[in-house]
Amino acid sequence: MNRREQLLQVAEQDIQLDTADYTRLQTLMHELHQALLAHHCPQIDALNNDIATLLTNLSGRAQRRSKILSAFGLGSGGQAMNQFFQQYAATRRGTIRQQWEQLGQLTSQCKFLNERNGKLLAMHNDILTQLLDNQRDAQLYSPQFF
Repeated sequence: MNRREQLLQVAEQDIQLDTADYTRLQTLMHELHQALLAHHCPQIDALNNDIATLLTNLSGRAQRRSKILSAFGLGSGGQAMNQFFQQYAATRRGTIRQQWEQLGQLTSQCKFLNERNGKLLAMHNDILTQLLDNQRDAQLYSPQFF
């Protein structure tokens, strides 16, 4: 197997691994939302650790994909990937494109779930801030016994 074929194989495997990891990330984001709603701190910490591990793996493969694109003399982004897919045999090209599109959909769904979880965290923060401000105001106007 020559270097070109190796790079194509690595890129294909990375897309498959990314798809599996984004599917797992989607599940973790749903679980995190439930844990946030329940204020279950140990579960939130565990989920955040799992998410961080997945993101590290995804980031590493994205960097490798970028290097592979460079090795083929391509830039980055959607157009470069379309050009990259032309490197595959016609029999594989359709499958790889389909996997890439599925990966894009999973990425979008995870982004949405992350934003939803972020909004929930912001809402929790607002509520806590209001509660703490109310407690401080209550102490300010309460009778003081010297």
